[in-house]
Amino acid sequence: MRFNIEKFKALARPMTPEEKEKSDYFLENSEWLRLSASIALKIRDIMEQRGISKDELASILKVSLEQVSDLLSGKVNFDLKTISTIQTALGENIIGFSLNLDPNPHS
Repeated sequence: MRFNIEKFKALARPMTPEEKEKSDYFLENSEWLRLSASIALKIRDIMEQRGISKDELASILKVSLEQVSDLLSGKVNFDLKTISTIQTALGENIIGFSLNLDPNPHS
């Protein structure tokens, strides 16, 4: 493999302000972005196991296909309502636990 000085110069150049902003964003938000990616992967796994398409999930959730694509991108800051709605729609926990909201769990 031959060393390409032009490619090296392009990689070694200073970041543009836009690249710096994007880099800072990912550094500052890396923890929730990792969690978001894990949730998105779990949703995709469940969809694959059950043969559910993006179109079908959009229909079940009553959202647009674009919104489903955003959710599955792993770059969405999922709120609890969204997670709950998806879990209910898929009939499976996507975050590893469920809450027992029954006020009388032992009755």
